[in-house]
Amino acid sequence: MRPEYDGVKFYSVHDWGIGEHLAKAAIILESFDRNKEYTDVNKVIELYNIQELINSGVALNDWDEGKISRYKKICSSFMKVFGKFFGQINDGNFEHICQSVCIGYVEDYWKLFVQFESFKNVSGQVFAAYLNEPGTTLYKLLQQKELVKAYGKELADKLRISKQTPRLIIGKFLQKHDQECSYSFPKELSPAEFEGILQKYVKLDSANLNDLRLLVHSQNSKECPISDKLRLSAKRACDNYWENHSFTGMEIGCGMRVEFADVPEIKSVKRLENNIYQLTYDIKWLLDNLDYPTILNNFRYIFEQFDNCWRSTLVSVESKLEIFERKLSTRGIKEFIKGNHFNIGENLSTMQVKGCYDILKQNGVRLEDVLKWFFEEYLPQEFNAYGFRFNPPSEDTTMVEKCRTIASEMDGVLKQFRMYVQDGEIDRELFEMSSEHIRFSNLSGFVKEKYAYGNNDDIKAEQFLLFSDQSLLGYIEKTQNRYNRFVELIIHEDVRFSDFWEHQQINIRWLIERDIVKENADGYLKLNIAKVFILKDLYEHDVICPQYYGSELKNIIDEWCKNGNLRLSDSLFTEPEQNYLNYELNKAAYSNGLDLRNKYAHSTYPADEKIQVKDYMVLLKIMILVVTKINEEFCLKEQIETTSET
Repeated sequence: MRPEYDGVKFYSVHDWGIGEHLAKAAIILESFDRNKEYTDVNKVIELYNIQELINSGVALNDWDEGKISRYKKICSSFMKVFGKFFGQINDGNFEHICQSVCIGYVEDYWKLFVQFESFKNVSGQVFAAYLNEPGTTLYKLLQQKELVKAYGKELADKLRISKQTPRLIIGKFLQKHDQECSYSFPKELSPAEFEGILQKYVKLDSANLNDLRLLVHSQNSKECPISDKLRLSAKRACDNYWENHSFTGMEIGCGMRVEFADVPEIKSVKRLENNIYQLTYDIKWLLDNLDYPTILNNFRYIFEQFDNCWRSTLVSVESKLEIFERKLSTRGIKEFIKGNHFNIGENLSTMQVKGCYDILKQNGVRLEDVLKWFFEEYLPQEFNAYGFRFNPPSEDTTMVEKCRTIASEMDGVLKQFRMYVQDGEIDRELFEMSSEHIRFSNLSGFVKEKYAYGNNDDIKAEQFLLFSDQSLLGYIEKTQNRYNRFVELIIHEDVRFSDFWEHQQINIRWLIERDIVKENADGYLKLNIAKVFILKDLYEHDVICPQYYGSELKNIIDEWCKNGNLRLSDSLFTEPEQNYLNYELNKAAYSNGLDLRNKYAHSTYPADEKIQVKDYMVLLKIMILVVTKINEEFCLKEQIETTSET
């Protein structure tokens, strides 16, 4: 059991308790005696935290420059204390000192232990004995690279048998962290040994369910080899867990239903029992408008799978993630982040396609033929774009063949579009020689500087402070909890700079310096509407489309691009769309990707025909996305050419 010690601790300059620690530090600094002999390891580490605190630049309001300068000078003499104390650590006192460190100072202790090279005076045998103590936390040791290097053999021996090791491997190589994982493994422990360690862990009843899920969706790598057998073992362990553990918490259900009926509105939404939402679409509209252009436009205007800038609404964006999904969920390093909003949209859009597909089929129209018409009739007639070919699966083929064909044809039309953009025509002979794999990130369109993205921490901070319910700027004394976000507070209330607390004023002053917030003649805070509009569009979609902006907004974007706030892209798909396509179609980018394209191409598709039907609807949905983005490119190209001529 580690001793308790309520000492000064420096976490960061943003720590809300920093004032209390500064006050405690001042007392110690005022009484500091250079000649005092330090024997308590915690008092030595407390001096280290005081030094970090003072050197960070923070200070209490009543500290003048003279006091701050004097405190910094005192702190500069602490190095002798550290050197003397850590220089006397040896085999005889090592274990006693280690056990004397309070829990809050353990990481600082090992940092100083390495900094002053105390490991040179402690043998491997003594260190190994410490490793075998039941309270030893291995990841705190693995954070120090020099320590790992000095005691590589001892750490490797311990890691081979420790119950902590599986979770350390998973945390290092498979789990995604907000910051880079700060620990490393000794070279004496070969990655080839990880498989056996993890296989033993998977078989334990105590294996963590989140760890098992990460293993199921993990990918093999040189740093951490993961076999198909291990992933299957983890999957079976997950299935077994749910079979043997009944749900004991509170469950809140949510669901979607889609129906097509003769109703007065084109679209209506009704909330049913058990939190089920029913979306009803007017079947009469669909049956009265069976022409091919309207069928495709329905996915934008009726089913709302695209917004007013023709961005896909099927994608996953950070602003739609709840706080628990962003911060508290266990994520894989290469995991596609979905969230509840994405999952609902994914299911809804697939049901929309399935319902539309069936209705069209019952009335003699195949959605596949609509797609063929777009490439082989519409593009030539509307834009003089000849040479596109699209050969959809025929009616009498199996569902497996349908999925395989549509995925292959999707690659084909994207290659044709790339060739047309580059050369202005499609050379069939050249096209037939191409075997290059399509990468969505490498596909450019006709339109230059089509998309803009946030490019630095400043623009991310602006979005966070304005729109996030976690920024804490939406709360002031006179309005209490009425508003969750700063932008809502400023829009609906007359507030002054003085209405905010000091820690809030720091961020608001920064927004004023950035010309995002202004103080008007009466002293009230107001928004720079144009800039906030752009930031909101970027916050909600992770991408903005300057082509659809007016001249005032375009001038701001030009300015932000020049100063590095934004970066521009000429790609066919937005980056969220690229991420979505990679998630749905392959596993090159994401370990939990659905791999629809590859599993049908390589015959690893599911045997369940219901799943095959669902996969086919998803592939058709993606084809509609491809068609829509290509159509947008041709429309914008024509618009730009017409404008330049006039």
